[in-house]
Amino acid sequence: MNYNLLEMTPEEIKTGIVEGKITIAILGQGYIGLPLSCYLASKGARVIGVDIDPTVVEQINAGSPHIYEPGLKKILQDVLQKENFRVTADVGDAVRQSEIIMITVGTPVEKDGINFSYVERACKDVAGSMKRGSMILLRSTVAPLSTEKMVRKMLQTGSGMIAGKDFCLAFCPERTVEGNAFKELPRLPRIIGGINEKSTNVAAAIFEVLTTKDNIIKVSSPRIAEMAKIFDNVYRDTNIALANELAVICEKLGVDVIETIKACNTGYGRTNMLIPGAGVGGSCLNKDPYILSFLVREKGFEPSLILSARARNTSMPNHVVDLVIEAFDNMNKEIKGSKITILGFAFKSDTDDTRETVAVPIISILKEQGANIVVFDPYVPQEKIESQVGKVDKAQVLLKAIEKSDCLVVLTDHHEFRQLNLPEIKKHLAIPAAIIDGRHVINPKEAIKEGLIFKGVGRPATYFKEQLEL
Repeated sequence: MNYNLLEMTPEEIKTGIVEGKITIAILGQGYIGLPLSCYLASKGARVIGVDIDPTVVEQINAGSPHIYEPGLKKILQDVLQKENFRVTADVGDAVRQSEIIMITVGTPVEKDGINFSYVERACKDVAGSMKRGSMILLRSTVAPLSTEKMVRKMLQTGSGMIAGKDFCLAFCPERTVEGNAFKELPRLPRIIGGINEKSTNVAAAIFEVLTTKDNIIKVSSPRIAEMAKIFDNVYRDTNIALANELAVICEKLGVDVIETIKACNTGYGRTNMLIPGAGVGGSCLNKDPYILSFLVREKGFEPSLILSARARNTSMPNHVVDLVIEAFDNMNKEIKGSKITILGFAFKSDTDDTRETVAVPIISILKEQGANIVVFDPYVPQEKIESQVGKVDKAQVLLKAIEKSDCLVVLTDHHEFRQLNLPEIKKHLAIPAAIIDGRHVINPKEAIKEGLIFKGVGRPATYFKEQLEL
């Protein structure tokens, strides 16, 4: 039975979804699409995932997700067993069977701008198979006006139908982060901008299956929702850039940046400073400022603050390398021929996501300087690492990774790294040895007490030595 969402009330739509009568197709089964698919299916929805990679399709249908997300494997296997989720590479077939189509494909940054080809391809495929009365929800990060102009035009041209009259169209940005998807999916606010009031209300009804009405934020147009997503990430990127610059200043002045930031933030609502580190990874913060910059440059405005923030964050991997060089100078050792152990390759904690990871530039520079690199990351497989940095050794256990190592460089704040036993670690290192902490998981005083050379982003060893002497 086909359902025309334009003729249904919000309650009828919600009931139809949770009872598995209304089918949802989700295009793109990556870090956003797959958890979303599984979560909706766990609520009773009938979901068809779509991915153009046949290997990914085969893995997911076999109950083995190609990405790591806490809780994902169990939920995937549960919904597969209940037969209300499956994945296919046939976009047309999935769309023809569905009333709701969500587009969650990537929009990567390239040298000359943002690559919207995956969105364009998805729109073309959807337009050729969509039914009257369907809802098309764009979730991929795009430039403002993309939904109203590019997506709308492609869908109307390919289908012969009119948006708002024959089908619903809305933009609703995804705001979940890797590692917390199943915690955030039910509680994060959903910003929804439809091309007309009916589209907005239908989209709101869909997302009320995931969360409460209080978490639904209706805005007046798709471009507001598109811009809000970009604002989110530009704000965070700029805030991190400020923290990173203050961290470098603190190193020069002999002040601990972490304790200072905590003092600023505690109980004082006017300050919400983020934590500095080895750099900014992931697809969003590295991409969204450029989306805005490319767009506004065409209008004759240079967004100097945003681009300066990007430059500061992009420079941090080089700063970490400088800390490594300083540590080797302190040890009177040469980097060439040394063993350097990289702790963490993923861009954030407790995930296997390596998109825009700071480990790539750092490892590349250290390899060029002649270091022998060993990587230990409990989540990222060796083939994924070597596809980005070439041949490196990857240890399966921590103690093997650090054996006879001259220097440890912490680049990911995995939970496991927050519990390192420094006295035990020291026994396996090539003393004198150093720890470079790019993610603030090491206690500087403990490292110094153990006789290790300590370098942390914004955490000068001189400060902690002075504290120990008091």
